[in-house]
Amino acid sequence: MEKIGSILLGLGILYVLYTLAIKGWDYTSQVKRDEEKARLKQAGLSTRFYFISTGRLSLFNLLSCGLFALYWAYKQWQAVQSGYKSTRGNKLRFGPILRTVFIFFSFYQLTAIINRTCLYMHKKPALPPVFWGTVLWGGLAAACCPVLPAPVRILGGVFFIFAPTMLQRRINALPKELPPTHVKVPEIIWLVLCWLFLAAAWRVLTYQGIL
Repeated sequence: MEKIGSILLGLGILYVLYTLAIKGWDYTSQVKRDEEKARLKQAGLSTRFYFISTGRLSLFNLLSCGLFALYWAYKQWQAVQSGYKSTRGNKLRFGPILRTVFIFFSFYQLTAIINRTCLYMHKKPALPPVFWGTVLWGGLAAACCPVLPAPVRILGGVFFIFAPTMLQRRINALPKELPPTHVKVPEIIWLVLCWLFLAAAWRVLTYQGIL
């Protein structure tokens, strides 16, 4: 329990510091506002994102033990790359598939693009990329580490499963009116594939005597 308290305390401190930093930014000057917008446009924004209800994303990710996040990451990168804009003329390297395969690395950049877009549109951004990127892979690592206490592993699994939902909340707040987020056939197909994969993995691990 002490380890859980330390983890939560550390995350809380990061949240407070980031919130104070955001509130401390000076937007009262038109010159500073223009400079900030120019900086954000140079760094790169996206005019397109994948929209899904946060409730369904959380549920599907939970039911698939986090594997639905791969589909979510693919659809996000597919949308972001089609709507990516940078006044420097920079383009995003590598395609959605490769970025999905290496989600634990690309998650940092995805968070950064979402945050810059939020700031440009005067919307509340998510916590820094270093926070959510580390929460994603750190949560999975903690959940899969057998030497850690059960409460710590459960907490790690919660962080891993719900990290995409926190970014989706910021994405869904970008448009004035949220586009339709009804259930799509590919989402159901991917969820079923996740179940089949988990069932096969369970049988293999059981046969090997690991479970």
